[in-house]
Amino acid sequence: MTIFYGTETIHGAGGLPERQRRASMGVEYEGALFRIHSTPHPPLLRVEGEIDANSAARFLAALRGAARSLGGDITLDLGELSFIDLGGLRAIVEVAGEIGAEGRNLVLSPVAPHVRQLIQIIGWDTAPGLSLPADEIRP
Repeated sequence: MTIFYGTETIHGAGGLPERQRRASMGVEYEGALFRIHSTPHPPLLRVEGEIDANSAARFLAALRGAARSLGGDITLDLGELSFIDLGGLRAIVEVAGEIGAEGRNLVLSPVAPHVRQLIQIIGWDTAPGLSLPADEIRP
């Protein structure tokens, strides 16, 4: 299945050879501001780019779809994320709650210190289904 949002594409089974090639490389979503890569073993989603008010809804839909395609606990790698606002963090917490209801966790690793601090200040570090490893250090 391939879903188009304007010039942005969520990759999946089917579609043109270029889209299939990217999907086999693990590109779950590619848009103007951000990209989500995935690997099934271990379950990992890596986010690159920027998540702001204009892209938060697309990020939520893409993250939700990618999380549904993976089993078990999922590591969400935010190490290549250059910017995320409150709407983007809210999307992460919402998806964590959804998979948490299935007995799974969304593990944020790595996370930039300022993003970790914001999550903790808001109190979302204790959100159901969200895991923020305490021993991780990232510059």
